[in-house]
Amino acid sequence: MPAADVSLLRGLLLQFALRILLAVFIGTGLLLQPPSANRWLHWGILAAYIASLTVWAWWAQRSADHSDQRTQRAVSLLMLCADLTVVAVISVETGLSSPETWTSDVLQHGLFLIPLIAAAQLDPAVSTMVAIPTVFTFFVVNWIDREANGNEPWGSILLRTAIVFGLAAGSVALSWIQQAKTRTIVGLAQERTRLLEEVISLEKRERQSLSERLHDGALQYVLVARHDMEDVRDGSVEGMDRVDFALAESSRLLRDVVRELHPEVLARAGLKAAIASLADSIGARTGMRVQLDADGWPDDLRTDADYLLYSAAREFSTNAIKHAQADNLRFRLAHNGSRAELRIADDGVGIPPDRLAQSVEDGHIGFASICTKVLATGGEFAVTGSPGTVISIAVPARTAGRQSVA
Repeated sequence: MPAADVSLLRGLLLQFALRILLAVFIGTGLLLQPPSANRWLHWGILAAYIASLTVWAWWAQRSADHSDQRTQRAVSLLMLCADLTVVAVISVETGLSSPETWTSDVLQHGLFLIPLIAAAQLDPAVSTMVAIPTVFTFFVVNWIDREANGNEPWGSILLRTAIVFGLAAGSVALSWIQQAKTRTIVGLAQERTRLLEEVISLEKRERQSLSERLHDGALQYVLVARHDMEDVRDGSVEGMDRVDFALAESSRLLRDVVRELHPEVLARAGLKAAIASLADSIGARTGMRVQLDADGWPDDLRTDADYLLYSAAREFSTNAIKHAQADNLRFRLAHNGSRAELRIADDGVGIPPDRLAQSVEDGHIGFASICTKVLATGGEFAVTGSPGTVISIAVPARTAGRQSVA
């Protein structure tokens, strides 16, 4: 069940419980402290309230979660008006018609429940609209009962009214806090769903990309070698050379794919050694000046974020080689106990936001894939710099263990 629906259901259950308590309180008050006049009128008002409570409960069970916000607010206000009316009318009427009894003095305390019922709406506007008449009604009832209570001092009346006012104000604040929490939970749930859908979509596209690489690369050389095997059977030396070349290229391409899927150095020696190996390889292949600052990462440290960070380093360094026209590339790796940080900077032409968005639309999913995976872990991803590009990644990283490095 969605978080918003759960909050709505709990709020409705709380309202129903408080209204049952209010009805029981009024009925008990009328039984234990009966007024001297108009008893049937008071019981009739209570019966009408119980009937309206039954109708509201039926509506809440069948239609509350399917109604729009305007309808829900209108029904909530209507029912809160019924809550306030039943207490106010009985308290005021008994105070006027039966001042010698304690009925009004007892029943007026039912007004303390009204702000609590309003707070359960999780709607600050509704709580505010109910708080003001509740405080006013409490003051009026005490004013009516003042003479019957031996001219109760105004200070006492104002003090008790202030308590009701504080309760009403607290109900408004509580509604606002709970509404904000509900919105935050709903937003987080929606963001989680979106990230999950993006991860699934990106994984599908990555698998398709891997399939295309194998088909267009290694598999083509294998097919060529199979075709040339006919010449090899006829004793052709050239055919044998072509088969040897095709198999060598196929092996190289397959090793590249396997290395990208699960780099051996990462599994054997850890992230620091893997990125150092990556930096050395880039420098040897391209002639770029590549630096690694990993003083903040212990040699033997392993974390559950190692593969993600290595994939990011490989992806963004490849982008710098292909597109950035950079002369210098710098990696910075650090671990502060609970978070791992990777920073990749080059002095190339930079990445304008519109070009980054266009590259994702064109099917170049490396950036989007890494970014989505980082955000899905609760991490942070940022691309800055112009000219040049600085990519900063910070992710939660639980220590997976430390292994001795031979």
